[in-house]
Amino acid sequence: MTLRTIAIPLDLKRNVVLERFELGISSTDISLIHGWLYGTLRTITSPTFNEFVISLSDGWVPLHPENTAHWGAIDVLFESLARRNSDFKVVFKREFPPFPYGTLPTVPSFIANYLPLVLSKGLLKFENVPRVESRKLDSL
Repeated sequence: MTLRTIAIPLDLKRNVVLERFELGISSTDISLIHGWLYGTLRTITSPTFNEFVISLSDGWVPLHPENTAHWGAIDVLFESLARRNSDFKVVFKREFPPFPYGTLPTVPSFIANYLPLVLSKGLLKFENVPRVESRKLDSL
């Protein structure tokens, strides 16, 4: 199933013990999922929900300025989830290679533009997960 075939948000109201929700997605699609993500996150009622993870499967995050406003509602929703659970974090998980010249869009610049409340409230965490190819080369 691809992102473009997902139309209906997940209904997670019945999952009262949900602690962590991980969304695996291609970096090229991240700025396009705001509607589905907002609809899904609004259904989470679990009092133990404390971690939302975006697991990026590839490269850099493209910035689409026209979608920034749509992510504002998600930013506010994350902040309200943090008020409900003081341990709440938004985690970006992927390989984070250094960009030597600072000219390529990066996950932190995505967050600064799309999720300023998450950033300012300290709700952010990064998990560096080397790609399989990198791990195989390192073990040789």
